[in-house]
Amino acid sequence: MSLNINTLVSVKEHNKFKTSTYELSALGAHDILIKIKACGVCHSDMIYHEVFPENTVLGHEPVGIVEELGSEVTKFQKGELVGYVFLRKSCLDCSQCNSGNEFVCPKRVTFLEDKNNGFADAAVVDSRFAYKIPKGLSAKDAAPLMCAGVTVFSSLVQSGVTPIGRVAIVGIGGLGHLALQFARAWGCHVTAISTSPDKKDEALSFGAHEYISSRDFGDFGTREEDKFDVIFNTVCAVIDWDKYLGFLKPNGKFMLIGSPSGHVEIKNPLRVIFEQLAFVGAIQAGRLLTQQTLEFAARHNIKPMIEEFPFSVEGVEAAFERCESNKMRYRGVLVFDD
Repeated sequence: MSLNINTLVSVKEHNKFKTSTYELSALGAHDILIKIKACGVCHSDMIYHEVFPENTVLGHEPVGIVEELGSEVTKFQKGELVGYVFLRKSCLDCSQCNSGNEFVCPKRVTFLEDKNNGFADAAVVDSRFAYKIPKGLSAKDAAPLMCAGVTVFSSLVQSGVTPIGRVAIVGIGGLGHLALQFARAWGCHVTAISTSPDKKDEALSFGAHEYISSRDFGDFGTREEDKFDVIFNTVCAVIDWDKYLGFLKPNGKFMLIGSPSGHVEIKNPLRVIFEQLAFVGAIQAGRLLTQQTLEFAARHNIKPMIEEFPFSVEGVEAAFERCESNKMRYRGVLVFDD
């Protein structure tokens, strides 16, 4: 089999792209060929555009239709809607892989090391690292779940919070608006914390029980009933880490999901010790939890708020501009014409 794959690749100029093509040869035994229908534009793509060499194919939230199957593929059939994520391969035999933590396999292969990425009209993917999209989710709605959705759902599961827990979501953006939905569906009492008063109504519509402006906490946090079991931080800004740790109950957890733009500095470590607080990083998930993310989202009708852009140089550049200017509400998706 020989196929030309059309792509949008990075150039040296800031947030600029050009078209390119590469030739695909035969599928491997476990590979599938996917005709991509939609691909999310993640904030991480902008970071990678700046640090990767030019002519890089970006995009790690693709969803599409299975068109061809390798000789040993039994998991999928032609015509099925599937997606793939940041993680492309792992050894499948180490202690991490055998416990469902393939994402931290020491031999993992990620989007960063693969050219079969989502800013393209097709891709070849190891079927063992592709995921069925449940009924009820379209390609464009499922695409942002392949990164943003998996990230927040994984952190929710890792936190161990119960359905009777109190949680706070810091930041109502690409990650935060999904975190609100997942946490509400999980059964938690959900508080949205944001610097943007104009997002209050949207935060409540996404599932928050209450909204707090971080521009003026007032006396919030001084009462025991204000405290949270878990705080999920989805923003990239440097925040007052000690203040937020003070909002946790004893044995509470602060889940760091957004990548901070500066140092994390905790000035009062004794609080962490004496109240047995945990400061935990969370990113992506293994294969089982990735599939469970999609199933949970479909079951509870969790969908991202998206802005659609055409699969073109102009489309991806417009999406990058919206994302960089913080105007995106809340995930950009490249959509391919039928």
